Formats: sequence, structure tokens, C-alpha cells
Amino acid sequence: MASPTRPRVTMEEKIASICSHIKSFNLTPKSFLTAFLSHSVMNAAFRRRFWGTVGWPGTERLLHSVKNLVCAHLEGQGHWEDFILDQAIAIARSERPRSGRYPEGAYVNSASLSVDFFTERERLARNRALTNQMPFMYKLMFAKLQAGDDLGDEEEEEGFDLADDEELEGSTQGNVFGPEGTNVGSTQLATDGVPTELLNRDENNPLGPLDSDGATPPPKDDFNLTEDDINEFEGGFLCRSPDRQVRRRVRVETMARTICAMLAFGTNRRHNGFQLSNSLIFMASGVTERVNSYLNYIGLCSSRKTAHVALKSLGQEAEKNLIVRFSLEKAPLVPPIICYDNLDFQQKVHMKSVGHSSVMFHGTWGYIHSIPPSVRKSLDPTQLTTEALKQALHNASKLKIQPRMFAPSLQSTNHFEATLKSQITQVILRYIATPFDREVELAKDPPAVQPLAPELPNISMLKLMIASDNSATGVGEVFTGVIQQSGLTPEEFHSRLQLVEGDLGSCNIFDSLRAQRTPVRRHASALDNILPIPGAAHTLWNLAQSIFLAHWGDETHSRDTGAWRTLHALGIPADKPVTKKDFNLMLSHIQKIHEVTLIYCVL
Repeated sequence: MASPTRPRVTMEEKIASICSHIKSFNLTPKSFLTAFLSHSVMNAAFRRRFWGTVGWPGTERLLHSVKNLVCAHLEGQGHWEDFILDQAIAIARSERPRSGRYPEGAYVNSASLSVDFFTERERLARNRALTNQMPFMYKLMFAKLQAGDDLGDEEEEEGFDLADDEELEGSTQGNVFGPEGTNVGSTQLATDGVPTELLNRDENNPLGPLDSDGATPPPKDDFNLTEDDINEFEGGFLCRSPDRQVRRRVRVETMARTICAMLAFGTNRRHNGFQLSNSLIFMASGVTERVNSYLNYIGLCSSRKTAHVALKSLGQEAEKNLIVRFSLEKAPLVPPIICYDNLDFQQKVHMKSVGHSSVMFHGTWGYIHSIPPSVRKSLDPTQLTTEALKQALHNASKLKIQPRMFAPSLQSTNHFEATLKSQITQVILRYIATPFDREVELAKDPPAVQPLAPELPNISMLKLMIASDNSATGVGEVFTGVIQQSGLTPEEFHSRLQLVEGDLGSCNIFDSLRAQRTPVRRHASALDNILPIPGAAHTLWNLAQSIFLAHWGDETHSRDTGAWRTLHALGIPADKPVTKKDFNLMLSHIQKIHEVTLIYCVL
């Protein structure tokens, strides 16, 4: 016989019955829930054991119900906000970067700073460690800043200066204000908040995950980008994304990280990795000491004194690096190539007095770089000696110059024709037309001439020398300073073939110095192992200016059709040719004039 079905009881009757039963034990619903959640009795502990783990969704619904009840009144809403504020303060105070020396901790000693601190992988590791060790504050700041995406285009244009917005997106996402280091991917942005997968992710970093509690130091693997990541990797290091949402999102991440770094530094001044990096960049950018003091006050950078200590440490490391690179064991055949140029700068004093006036310094700056390994393999070691250099110069002195040496060959003529055709194609596709059939590949790039594999240059800066290369005496002082920085004796320095790059004037003055020392008794004073050659930039500089001036024309004659008229037709005011000091602008004008000429020929 089937058991009788129990009568259905409504939720209202259940609540009334339970409340009556609780009241019979002299308890209220609040006191019962408090005792149930806090008492250590086995029955209660067994029933609530999953509330904070797999049963969290139900616990969250309970908390939302309490919130809706309390916030139904204005006074209750204030109480709820005060309660949430107290909890947020407790969580925020408990979060801080890991203490200790870098890289295990967040303290960077300026007296032992190394160049490796400024590498890309170290910067990304610091960013990742900061957000992983302060997740609550980072997510809170991110959510607050991301709330601006709910505004429409018209509201956002009214609330923000678009010029400043574009400038910040494109330039302040480098090392200065919390570099980005984020491969943003294709996560869909939510309109009513921050996506959970975005806040819980480890910034899609390519260096691997980090423990949420920061128990292990961040890994230092190489950071590699794919071609698909280029348009999404924001900031001044690569290129800006064409997607405005991507730019906005990376900017928000950068600002959130910057705020976290400022809070960590304000709480404990030994959490200074972000600030120390900024202080050195600000000093190199010409930020005054007064502005730097304000930036240090608000937690954006370290003090100027700390920056000077860091520079001293980096300078000592650079001196050791120069000695190692110039050593005979490191480069027994060809030492690093020396590049130098003169530098004039003025220490200007506004309020002059006795013994306190403006001073002009005439000095020389330079750097060294080594021949890339891919190129070094194709060189003949027997042709890279001082004897080979002397023999080559001797043979060149007997060479008879003939006009046919400068006449175009069939190969160079064909190459020049292909170059012109590629430039015409490029101009047409950029300004006039679009390709109809994209399956047909058009030659938009000129044919290559002995291409070299792109490699990162191994550059080390020389210490600034208070000696000008504008005279033979000054060039002698420059090379004396270079020999002192190399850690070699004069005999050791002149025992190998030494290539030197500079402008045409520096090369001529060096030849003048060598002529003054002829004849010599000591090999170290002859300077016959040094081959000065014009650098690539100076060569392009001089050739470009000569071409530009030759086609400039006479702007005083209205019927003259020189390059000046083309610039005026393009809306570029140019009363006189651009000087050599503005190298980029001069090349830009030459390129524009050449493109306009090609378009005129096509049309």
C-alpha cells in the first residue's frame, strides 16, 4: 500500500514555522545564524563545511540577499558601505610586495644596481610580481578605471581631452609610468564590469604563471612576440594597436599597475623598483630637481640622490664591461669598433655673479659596437691585420683613377630601374589607386643589396670626455681617453687593427694628427693601426644635404621651380633649406618631394 503524500507546505508557512521554533529556544534569527556560523559544535561545523569552497555560489547568494535587505534603506546603505570599506581596508593593508632584496624581493639597492635590471624580461617580471602580490588592489583599480568604457563616444569626448588621451596611450606606456608588458589577446570586454577571466588571468604573460601568494620569484624566460601580437602589444616599444578598445584597455592596466606601485612605495619606501627605474629615466629626460622632488613626494620616482647613487653603480659596471670587451682574450683579432662625435653643451646660469656664470663645455661622446657574429663568419682573418691595412693603403696610393670606375654597369642599371619601378608602384598604391587583383603580388620594395640578418647591436657607451675632436690636439686627447677606458696599455691598444667611425671632419683631423706624428720611433705613437672611416649616418647625412641643396633652387624668383616650390605647394613653409642639425626633417622633406615628383610623372 502506497504511503500517503505529505501536504505541500508553502515557503511562507515554512518560514513562519522555523521562526516559531527558533523563538521557542529564546533565539532570534540573527543570533541563530551567528551561532550556527561561529559555534564549533560538530553538527553545525559539518553542515557549513562547504560554504567557502564548492558551496560558494549559495553563500554568495546569501550575502547578496543580506546586502539587498540592508541597502533597501538609506541609513542601511551607509552602514553596508562602511562595512565593505572596513573589509577592503583590511585586505588592502594585508597586501604588499614581498620584502627582501631584488629579485627575490621588491627592494632594489641603488648601490648595487645592474644593467640587467632594465631589460625587457626583468621589467615584465616586476610588473607580473606586483600584480600577483597585490591582486585585490590591482583588480579594484582596474575595475574603477574600466568603468569609463560604459560611457558612450559622445560622453567620453565631452569628459576627456582626446589629444591628451592619444598622447598618454602612445607615449606613457613605456618604462616611465608602469610599462605595459601585456599581450592583450582577444578577450571580449564586458559592458557592466570587468570580465572575470581578465581579472583572474596572469596578464596573458608569455613568461609563465606565478604563484598567487608570491612564494616563488618570477621566472626570467625570454620574451618572444609572434607576428599576430605586434598590433596588440601596446606602448612605445613596438607599435600602437589600431583598435581603440585595445589601447584603452592597455592604458587602464598601466594606470592600475602604476597606482599599485605608488601605494607599495608609500607604505614601504624599500619597495622601490618602479620608482628607481623612473628616477633614472627622468634624469636622462632632463627633469629638473624641483619637479623630481614633487614626483618623489607623490611616489612616482625615487629621490635625485638615489638616482645619482644608481648612476654611479651603473657607471662602474659600464667601465668593467668596456675593459672586458677591449681585452685581448675577448677580441684577439678585431676589437670593438669605436664611434665618436663632438658634443657641445652649456651650463647656463640665470643669475650671474663673480665666479658663477655660464660655462660652455666642449667634449666628445661615443660608443663601441662589435661586428655581428653572422658577418664575422664571412670575413677573412688574414685581411684583418695591421699589415694587411698597410698593404691595402699602399696599393690604393698607386691606383690610377679612371672615369669607367664611376660609370654604371649593366647590373647597376637594372637594379636602378627596378628600384624606380618599385617606388612608383608604392606611391600609386599609397595615394592614387588600390590593387584590383590581390592575388597578383606587386613589387613595392626595391631589390635587396647584400642583405644582412637583423640583429640587436651590442653597444656600450664610452664615458664622456672633456676633449673636442675639432683639432688634432683634441683628437689626440680623445684617443688617450679611449685607451684609458679600455684598460689596455698603448702597445696593446695599437697591436690590433682598430676601426673608427666618425664624421668626415673627424676623419680628416685624425689623418692630420697621424701626419704630424710621422716619422715616429715607437709603434704606439704612429697610429698606423687605426682606420678612420665615415659612419653610415654621417655619410647619408652629407649626401642627403648635398642633394637637397643642389635641387633647392632660388626662392627669391617666382618662376623658379626648385624644391622650395614643391614644399610650398604641399603646405610646408620652408623659407630656407633645413640645416644638417635637423637630420630627420631633412630626410622627410626629401622623401615628400620625391613622392610628389613620382605622382606628377604618373598623372
